[in-house]
Order: sequence, then C-alpha cells, then structure tokens
Amino acid sequence: MKILVTGATGTVGGHIVRKLRGHEVVALVRDPSAAMPAGVTAIAGDLTDRDDVNRALEGVDRAFLILAADSGAIFAQAAAEAGLRLVVMLSSFTVDTPLRSGAANVVAAHHRAGEQALTKAGVPAAFLRAGGFDYNIVPWVAAARDDVVRLPYPDMRSPFVDPADIAAAAVALLTAAEPMPGEYSITGPEAGSLREQVAEINRAFGRSYVVQELGEQETGIGFLDEMPDPVRTSFLEVFEGAGHVTPSDDVLRLTGTPARPFGAWLDENRGAFAVHQ
Repeated sequence: MKILVTGATGTVGGHIVRKLRGHEVVALVRDPSAAMPAGVTAIAGDLTDRDDVNRALEGVDRAFLILAADSGAIFAQAAAEAGLRLVVMLSSFTVDTPLRSGAANVVAAHHRAGEQALTKAGVPAAFLRAGGFDYNIVPWVAAARDDVVRLPYPDMRSPFVDPADIAAAAVALLTAAEPMPGEYSITGPEAGSLREQVAEINRAFGRSYVVQELGEQETGIGFLDEMPDPVRTSFLEVFEGAGHVTPSDDVLRLTGTPARPFGAWLDENRGAFAVHQ
C-alpha cells in the first residue's frame, strides 16, 4: 500500500512520515531539498497545481491531506479520479463549533470547504477535527515582553491536543486493514487553560511569566498584528470557540493509547522554548 503525505515538513505531517517507517511513503513538498526520513520519497510540487498533484498520486492508495489555499478543491478532484480508497484530512473543531461570526469565520470556512470538496467528489475521507494544538502556546510566549505573556481568553478551558497524537490517529487510519471514513474529534485528555499552560512553563523552566488578558483590539503582538483584520478576528474567535470543545476518546479508540496531557508535550518539546529562557 502506497501512502501520500502532504505537509510532511510541518508540525503534524513531520510526525506522520516518521511514524510510517516501513511503509511505502511519498511526500509532496514545495522544497525539493527538504530532509525526509529514510525510505520516504519526496516529490516537489504544489497542492494547487493539478499536474503536481497527479504526479504525487500515481499508484497511491491512501493520503494524508493538509489543506492548501484552495481548501483542497484541486486535490479532491484528483483524488477522485485516482480512485483513492481513503483521504485522512486534518480538519478543525471549528467545522462544527459555534463561532460568533458563523460562516464568515475564515478558519471554519476553510476547513468546512475542504471537507465538502472531498465529500462532493465522492472520495472516502476521514476528517480529523482537531482541537487547539499544545504547540500554539509557543508564539504567545515568544512575544512576551518583560515576562508578561498577553493571551486572548486566558481562562477559557479546552482540551488542547499534542500534535503527535493527531499524527498517531492519522497513521492508525492510514494503515488500517480496511478504510474507516468518518468524523473524528481529536483532543487532549482533559480541559485546561492557557493560564495553566503558562504556569507549567514557569515550573519547567524556572521562569516567572505573568499572564495578562489580551483585548481583541489590542496591538503589539507581532505575529497577530501581521494578520489582515478578518483573519485576526477569526483567529481570536477560534480561541474563544475552543471553550466549547469537550474531551474526546477518539485518540484512544483509534490508536489504543490515551491522548497525552500538556505536561507530556512540554517535556518532549523543551527546545521550542530554548530561545525564550
């Protein structure tokens, strides 16, 4: 069975190609010089270029999809024509979570369009509706000034998920004896807040970060200020909406191993904070 992985150099896709060791794996990457694990064949191309996607799908049985700017429209048509038995798509909890701007939220609309593209094309698909990533705390800490971490909705509680657990769920679906299409809620084991995550970071690194709530119209957070207004608004709404997510046992059901708490992710990713110590 030949498996295609898109986004193979990313946070989730990188875990997937490493976990698929021993399988025939191809990765569609923009940078042909990108380092891949042994046994993975890199194919240079773009998910919005039909010819590139067709080349990547030659002989492929199943695929992991990270959405591109076209919300997967080109990939869905190519996958349908190639007769893929299963596409595992990294989706988002926002697809079925109430947000203030509803259908106008660009994050939710992007993932909803991706799911619909595969469904309308008749491609068997498993949608991993992931909760907020544990990793998302990193840029907020990186933007801290004078040990003040400014966060939106710091006391909102949500079951943030380890990207490695998302990858493990994807690999379980990609390698299952029979395809298992459907919708899966991929979360961490329990709800926690961003304020609590900062407290764990303080304990782990001996820091004294203080949390300050970030107003929706505030500026001065570099990565947030660089976003166009509709994207910024949608991004902040996603943080608010994460409070509606409840813990799921889908990671355990798919992999046989419980989802890991934030502390376990932090222990394995101390290097992500090295420059901020």
